[in-house]
Amino acid sequence: MKDLRIKITGTSGQGIISSGDILSYATARKGYYVTTYRAFPSEIRGDGKCYYTLRISENKVLTATGDTDILICLDEDTIYECVSKMSNNGILIYDSDLVPNLKETRDDIIKYAIPLGTIAKKLNSERSRNMVALGIVVGIIKNLHLEEQILKDIELRYKNKSQQIIDLNKEALNAGVEYAHTKLERKDNYDSAQMQSTGSKLIMSGNEAIGLAAIAAGCRFFSGYPITPATEIMEWLAKELPKFGGKMVQCEDEIAAINYALGASYSGVKAMTATSGPGFSLMQEAIGLASMAEIPIVIADVQRCGPSTGVPTKTEQSDLFAALYGTHGDCPKIVLAPMNVADCFYQTINAFNFAEQYQVPVIILSDASLGPRRECVDLIDLEHLNIVNRQKPELKEGDVYNRYQDTPTGISPISCPGDLYGEHVVTGLEHTQANAPTPDPEVHRKMTEKRFKKLETAAGRFSKAKTFGDEDATIGIISWGSTSGPVFEAIKKAEEKGIKVQALYPRTLYPVPTDWIKNFIKNKEVIIVIEANYNAQFKSTIVERCTHINKSAEVLEFLKYDGTPFTPEEIYDEIVKVAKVQEEMYSISTNKHTHF
Repeated sequence: MKDLRIKITGTSGQGIISSGDILSYATARKGYYVTTYRAFPSEIRGDGKCYYTLRISENKVLTATGDTDILICLDEDTIYECVSKMSNNGILIYDSDLVPNLKETRDDIIKYAIPLGTIAKKLNSERSRNMVALGIVVGIIKNLHLEEQILKDIELRYKNKSQQIIDLNKEALNAGVEYAHTKLERKDNYDSAQMQSTGSKLIMSGNEAIGLAAIAAGCRFFSGYPITPATEIMEWLAKELPKFGGKMVQCEDEIAAINYALGASYSGVKAMTATSGPGFSLMQEAIGLASMAEIPIVIADVQRCGPSTGVPTKTEQSDLFAALYGTHGDCPKIVLAPMNVADCFYQTINAFNFAEQYQVPVIILSDASLGPRRECVDLIDLEHLNIVNRQKPELKEGDVYNRYQDTPTGISPISCPGDLYGEHVVTGLEHTQANAPTPDPEVHRKMTEKRFKKLETAAGRFSKAKTFGDEDATIGIISWGSTSGPVFEAIKKAEEKGIKVQALYPRTLYPVPTDWIKNFIKNKEVIIVIEANYNAQFKSTIVERCTHINKSAEVLEFLKYDGTPFTPEEIYDEIVKVAKVQEEMYSISTNKHTHF
């Protein structure tokens, strides 16, 4: 066994998320690679369904989606919902007290009916069924030696609870392990399963990676308003930022949040805010102010599903239009799209560097499948990161300070309140180089060019687009952000079947990465654009600008907008379908040539 997917399902209040978190941390601390996907209902109260998928591997993995090997169901409904997406000979664990008569399901899986409720009642804790079930799994995969570490992680998870709660959870886990070892009539072969531990590594979510990178980049002010799925960034920084002399302010709304951050940045402090779609809409006017006044700021948008309130706990990549073109006027900005949790860290470092150096708003586009998901990340060398600070003017008495001096790079040194001889006025009005507001057409033309010149200067410093797959492939995939894990695995599976595919992932989406895309599509016959939205936003705004380079290439779109992330199987099936059509067309062309 090199790879194992475990899925825990049930309803709100059954401890699905907490038991999944405990298992994920324990497996990472034992030296295995881990990645997760969590889904829970939007309602604060109610009986909505919760799902926690955990993938354990001895190799680095970047997606948890795919067929489940071990499915733990703490309610009846999720059994029939999730059983169809299990691997052959997968294990279904369910509560026989709750489901005494299981309806007919698949014959190619192993079913363990276990009286989880009865076991929990014997411990005087019916709510501990989740930990009993977790103990069953630990007992089944005993060669991974997780039991001792999970007991430690139970203490860490509930350290602010009473000792009685900690002890009850430990007893429930031990009871599950004991049942698996002594009473479970095994039909599986997981007893012999082993996996290589690969040493120390970090485990963090995409949101935590953004927070950690912000501190490492020198951010000392964060302002925000709670909004799913971005709230974790604010909560994490609320705990950690004060340790470094920073401040976190919870504001009354997102309009206040971005303006607080702009004020902090204007005063000389590196600042950021974070939000999701509805809040991002409210921030658009202030993004325009940051662009006009050339104030550095970083905004993380952890995208979620649908317009308005939508489906707050589900994922989409549907804020791209808003990020690229949302604010009014010609607004220079930089938009970055991290591919995975580690990339969330490094692209956030880049975001602060770009914001400080080029004095523009920088938007980080994450989403609900990347922000909350946890992954193992190789240890980060925080001491040797390249950190950029804003250029300050060198002034002496009598100097005239032109805050918006039109330089060859477009970058004009920025002073802060209190800097000697650097007094200036900041306004959202168009202005001269010397900060005087003016409606003069020629000044507006020159200052617009000056502001956009900074993006031309910045272009050479953007992270290169990532490519993976066969360079000689005639089938290409172009995508962005969190789809990279499933796409990478689908390409590997296609290669095993003799299908050559290459993928391109730009991590800078604005300025539009036309050079990378044009170079990529030159030798491709078919391009599949994969994204999680209805309008094919990436294809229509970016990819189609480049197709004149290879007019014979067919550009297809493969979209998903049901709120769930892509799976490797879905993408692989699409690749196979495209390859089959390509092969048929080649066959027809060859036959015609032979006929003539």
